[in-house]
Amino acid sequence: MERAELAQRLITADAETWQRLFAEHEALSDSRLAWELKTLYDQVESTAPAQAKQIAQALKTLAQTTQHAEVQAIADWVVGMTLIDEGQFTEAIAQLDWAEKQLIALGQPLMSAATQISKLRALAVVGRYDEALECGQRILKVFLAYADTLSAGKAQQALGNIYFVREQYAEAEQAYRAAREQFEILQDGKQLAQINNCLATALTSQHKFFEADKTYEAAMAQAQAAHLEVTIAEIECNQGCLALYRGRYDRALDYLERSRRRYLQLGMHHESIVADQEMADAYLELNLIPEAIAIYSRITPFLAEAGLQAELARALAYHGRACLVQKQYAAARELLAQARGVYSALDHAVGEASVTLVEAQVYYAEGQYAEAIATAELAEAPLAEVGAWGRLLMARWLKGEALRAQGQLGLARPVLEATLHSAKQQTVPLIAQRCYTSLGLLWAAAGDQLTAEATFKRAVEMIETMRTPLPAEEFRTAFIADKLTPYTELVRLCLADDQPARLAEALSYVERARSRALVEMMSGAFTAYPQPRDAFEAGLMARLETLREELNWFYNRLNRPDSEVASRGAAEMAVAEAAVRERETAILELTRQLQQHAGGSQAFMEPFNLLELQRHLGADTVLVEYFSLDDAFLAFVVTHEAIEVVRLPGVERDIEVSLRQFQFQVDTLRHGAQHLTRHLSTLEARICHHLGELYQLLFEPLVPYLRPGRLVIVPHRLLHYVPFHALYDGAQYVIQRYEVVCAPSAALFRRCLTVPQSTAQRAVLVGVPDERAPRVWDEILSVAPLFEEVRVLMNEQATRASLLECAPEAKILHLACHGKFRPDNPFFSSLWLSDGWLTVRDAYQLKLQCDLVTLSACETGISALAPGDELIGLARSFFSAGAPSLLVSLWTVDDEATAELMGKFYTHLLSGLNPARALQQAQCQLLTQKAHPYFWAPFVLLGRG
Repeated sequence: MERAELAQRLITADAETWQRLFAEHEALSDSRLAWELKTLYDQVESTAPAQAKQIAQALKTLAQTTQHAEVQAIADWVVGMTLIDEGQFTEAIAQLDWAEKQLIALGQPLMSAATQISKLRALAVVGRYDEALECGQRILKVFLAYADTLSAGKAQQALGNIYFVREQYAEAEQAYRAAREQFEILQDGKQLAQINNCLATALTSQHKFFEADKTYEAAMAQAQAAHLEVTIAEIECNQGCLALYRGRYDRALDYLERSRRRYLQLGMHHESIVADQEMADAYLELNLIPEAIAIYSRITPFLAEAGLQAELARALAYHGRACLVQKQYAAARELLAQARGVYSALDHAVGEASVTLVEAQVYYAEGQYAEAIATAELAEAPLAEVGAWGRLLMARWLKGEALRAQGQLGLARPVLEATLHSAKQQTVPLIAQRCYTSLGLLWAAAGDQLTAEATFKRAVEMIETMRTPLPAEEFRTAFIADKLTPYTELVRLCLADDQPARLAEALSYVERARSRALVEMMSGAFTAYPQPRDAFEAGLMARLETLREELNWFYNRLNRPDSEVASRGAAEMAVAEAAVRERETAILELTRQLQQHAGGSQAFMEPFNLLELQRHLGADTVLVEYFSLDDAFLAFVVTHEAIEVVRLPGVERDIEVSLRQFQFQVDTLRHGAQHLTRHLSTLEARICHHLGELYQLLFEPLVPYLRPGRLVIVPHRLLHYVPFHALYDGAQYVIQRYEVVCAPSAALFRRCLTVPQSTAQRAVLVGVPDERAPRVWDEILSVAPLFEEVRVLMNEQATRASLLECAPEAKILHLACHGKFRPDNPFFSSLWLSDGWLTVRDAYQLKLQCDLVTLSACETGISALAPGDELIGLARSFFSAGAPSLLVSLWTVDDEATAELMGKFYTHLLSGLNPARALQQAQCQLLTQKAHPYFWAPFVLLGRG
């Protein structure tokens, strides 16, 4: 047997077989066999990490068997390299130093120098930069003296890596190009793939994006040709960072997720953690702040334990940025101080400048503009020296924006204009968009309305361009969170002209900033649950289903009847609650992973068309769309022939106070009205008082513009929690004069109107009574006989599977079961079925072809409000599943009153009235029997009505 054959057998054998093979082939078990194994290690290190580790173990066994000094040195060398792959850098340095000493003692200076190539990476990672540079330059001289082209190239590549970590990008590029020249002489595909990847990162950091793109393409082709799985993962991660730099967030998410998955499949936990860090940085740019914070919090201990000082400092600094966005200024400063300490110990001036920049942002957020300007100026020089354009331009924009906020328009303008020019030149769209917004505010303050408007329009164009390709609702919703200013300012500028055409334009900007992701999801721009593309994603889907089952089990434990819950100890309940939070977090994370690949709509949302909306309204419908401007509300009143704007009295705070007092009055009855029967007239007077206040603030000024018939209300911000149909003028409720329908946006209302209507009366009625809703059975029994075709799913039949099966056949879907709104985690708002909770994301999977969904349960119409008036709650899920009309509740309902209301509502509906008219009739009838709004007013129609 030849040594090469023996080496091949060793890498597939186990420890026991190694001992036997070494004993059987003692004559071959020498340093030449060790070198054979080292060669095999070099071949598989970038393609099969597990196999590389196997070779290292075989070498250790060979060294123990032979007790040969050269074999021991080779084994120590290879083990040191595997320790680096496992993230054990301090141990790797010691192992490689020992290998070097042994090879020097054996009179092998070239090989001893070669051991140090790997050590350079470990030294850089733990922040021993000066030592790494000295070592790299020393061994490079050895390789050049021996004309070892391959090793010289590797040494130059390692030196480039050290320069790169120190953010000396020009020096890194120079070293990488020198290394590439060496590898091109050898025509070594593996080394060329790796060096092109490195070179492209240096080009990216200098904003040489076109050349970086081409270099990554070459690197990927070379890596794929050589089957270098580790290198492919590295390239994907770096391509994700390049896409992030350029504001191409869909590509960034896709590449970063691919890289993370590849590392996990390769068993490279350390590298997957670094990929997680890049993903957290992407989340931070997309305003997914809690998600970013969760990752930073998770990986920071690992980075500290592994001695990854540069990565640790960056994670701390970026975590500080995330806390800043959440206005947690003290926490931000504490994290920034920790980051500065690590960077200072590393003598990393650019890293410290990055911390200084975030500190300047904290000052700006606190309104300390002079301090923000001075601090941003401190960050500029170190960032300019290395060409860190993204952060440098952020510092310059911040300086200009703080000057503008101070009112120093003459000083701010040249700073912002120069920064804008550089941002466009360096392709940094996020900074360019910020500059356009700041300049728009500047021109508006200076009285140049035309230039301000043109500038805000450029900002909006850039926002739309960056947002449109994002692959899922969560990303699109979060991205807009800090970018609403240009939309609002364009509304203001259009309203200043007070012309009908400009009023329509103002309403179009209101619409462009409202409930966009929901409308896009309804139009099919993206799906909530994409199908798995490969075995990895199929595994994620299976894991997701397991987590849902586990979550439902814990939900059941926590949502037993009160008598059972009370019998459990606090410790048991705390454990269950922690388990719920853990699984909910995991479900959200897995869902994001499944959505992160590219695939978003590449088309802009349909432009707002007032004439088309008016045609759909007809002569009997008026649409009122509210909007908050400068802490006061105004209302667009749209009829089939005109548009008006009405400015409302009072400020947002006045409305909030009245609304809270109304909600307090409702809450007094939520635990049962029986014990308050004697006080109902007094409670009714109190609640009507607050409903009267809201009427005067929000509705009375509109009355001259309204007409009998249907009234479509599009609320804004806190107005989504106002029961408009129950507002009281002192004599009548609004519902007694108008059919009232609510919609998240005019665009969504119009889309609902285009859904074909059916004359069929095919109903699916789902009921799950419990101690909180014992009359559900009576409700279902009273409603079922009204329909020509009906399918009833009660008690144990009312499962999630049966609902998924039956929902597509229903024209009316009625769900009478306990509902729960989750303000802490609105995507887990849910309805209780017999086998567990149907959450918002679960309901996305319903394939609805119905005319109406009734959610006859508590709080089914309450939603969390994300920026841009994105409603996150049960209503969102049923709209997304295809329902054009929803009947939902705004507060905890009375079981008996709900059963009565539903009977009356369906009687009117099936007599031929539309849902809005049927609900109006039912509520007006019920209020004559149960006058307090708690009983008759909890339900509201959303959508088409």
